[in-house]
Amino acid sequence: MSSPPDSAPAGELPNDTVTNDDQSQLAVSTTVGLGLDPAAEKKKKKKSGKSKGAKKRGTGFEEFFCDPPMTPAEHEEEKSVLYPPERPFVDRIEECIQRFRARRRMDSTRNNIFTRYLLLGGIDSTVRQFQSTRNLDAEDFEGTTKDVARDMVSDDVIQRGPDANNDARFYNPSSPEHWDVDFAGVVAGFLSDDLVKLAGGDMADYSIGVEVVSNFLKYVDRHDVCSEYAEDLRKAHKICEQALEEIPAISQIISLLPGSFNKAARTLFCTQVNEDGFYDFYDEIDKQTAQTIFGITSAIDPKYSEGVTGSDLASVKTAEQTFEICKISLPDEEYRAKYKSINRYLDGNLTIEACGSLTVFPTTIRDGWDNNHVLQDEAAKEEETFIMEESILRHLKVGMKVTMTVCMLKIGLKFIKDFKNVRPTFYTFLPQTLMLRYKEPVLNHRPGPNVRNLDADDVLNSIPIGEEDE
Repeated sequence: MSSPPDSAPAGELPNDTVTNDDQSQLAVSTTVGLGLDPAAEKKKKKKSGKSKGAKKRGTGFEEFFCDPPMTPAEHEEEKSVLYPPERPFVDRIEECIQRFRARRRMDSTRNNIFTRYLLLGGIDSTVRQFQSTRNLDAEDFEGTTKDVARDMVSDDVIQRGPDANNDARFYNPSSPEHWDVDFAGVVAGFLSDDLVKLAGGDMADYSIGVEVVSNFLKYVDRHDVCSEYAEDLRKAHKICEQALEEIPAISQIISLLPGSFNKAARTLFCTQVNEDGFYDFYDEIDKQTAQTIFGITSAIDPKYSEGVTGSDLASVKTAEQTFEICKISLPDEEYRAKYKSINRYLDGNLTIEACGSLTVFPTTIRDGWDNNHVLQDEAAKEEETFIMEESILRHLKVGMKVTMTVCMLKIGLKFIKDFKNVRPTFYTFLPQTLMLRYKEPVLNHRPGPNVRNLDADDVLNSIPIGEEDE
């Protein structure tokens, strides 16, 4: 017996009998049967789409990034309210720093670098204790303007007032006797010393640090925050450009120093007893190779080695000195031709590079340590000249400072035993560096440890001061 034409097999619905309402109900039933909530599904999709959009936003540090154009109202606000010349400089720069940080998306690396840069400049960028912003929600910001909200969450402030609780590490306009507004000086000190230590020799991290500082300086300049320091800002920009050129060059210099000629001289003349009773042995170049390099270089320019004999092996005097480079003399074409013709007759494994000369002048380097070699007699300062390979000389620049161990033979020949440090031309020491870990002294009434109470420093002692010895 056949089924009627308008009926369907068991478990199926004919297409012509399913209405739109039935289809909606069927979709809901199917979704619920799978354990999914349609509303939650839509909400989840919407949320994920929003996070993807957030990730596409720029950080403000892209190569060709520039701040978005301002409306006439925003421009007028900056000109007449935020950064007018009659407003105190400390208020303008504080406003600028807070707005810059709010308009840039910094990762942890950039954030740490920028905070360290501000600390060296005397800006208090330490985290506010007992004022955490983690517990703030939307209700706390209801009815507040953007400026008020920025002040609520910002950690970058300039201390003001004669309050005794102010931190002595940071600038205070109430006591400005030890501070100067010096954009170029702070940038030079940060890029030549502090950032080098933070980067740890990684040129990629160092470039990121220079980028952060340069980006901030451009923001200050473009928004006309302090027109009275426009020339100082230009000098700071120039130092950023120098840093990107000189610091990578110094990294190359350190890997090449002291050069083949000085290594050869070191191998030949530095096997002697030092003041501390130890021998100097250098095995980087074997003695035969050292004799070849030293002999050929001396033959091309004999004034550096005239009179050197075997008796000079015990005549080496060493001293660690600091110099400033005042002249770099590259070899001319005649010298290069001599080295080239000699290399044709040498073993293929040995190639002697053309050498020039490095002229230096004694100086000192301020670095916060009381171990600088200060020359008492200024008139005793004389220029000195050292032989050095052309590949090293091309990386050096006039004005760089070097600390090195110099050896002198009895005949007066000087060569470089090793290098201790190389500083860029813009090197600046900031005394603020010594204050970064400074803590105010706190009066302690507990007596120190003694033979009768070795743990007095760890256990609270109620004996009044002056009575513990009775």
